[in-house]
Amino acid sequence: MVAAAVSALALVLLAGCGGSGTRTPALPPDLTGVLTGQVDCGDSGFVTVRQHNYDYTGDGVPDALVAVRCDVGAGSPPSAVFAVVAAAKGPQVAGELLTLDADEVVSDLSGSGPTAVVTTFAYSSDAARCCPDLQATHTYHWTGTAFDAGTRTATPLPSTAPGDG
Repeated sequence: MVAAAVSALALVLLAGCGGSGTRTPALPPDLTGVLTGQVDCGDSGFVTVRQHNYDYTGDGVPDALVAVRCDVGAGSPPSAVFAVVAAAKGPQVAGELLTLDADEVVSDLSGSGPTAVVTTFAYSSDAARCCPDLQATHTYHWTGTAFDAGTRTATPLPSTAPGDG
């Protein structure tokens, strides 16, 4: 009788552990499955080029910024950047920060607190498609439900043309 009472008490106590039972799991290392269908690469598919995990939602569980590009084999195709939030029902896309249409190539992702920073190589209107001539920095802020539209600053890259100083 005492053993049964102790067992019942232990079950009650264990059932209460973990709050509501909707613990948010950590993100899996590979988020390809979550991003399938987010970019149109035709028959070529896409690859992840950068991923930065940090807690931008402030819930104590790391979320992720993920840069992807179409897998075309050669060259430097443009990148898209997605915010992926860790959620109780599994990873969810919280938004697209940078689109393929921006025609920029991601070189770095970083963030701290509610701020996300995407650094890219970009093209001025005079640049040849082979040779980005700008470094762009996009800064976004988490509003509590999504990232804002962000700001973009661009600076010229040093010239490497023959005869340039």
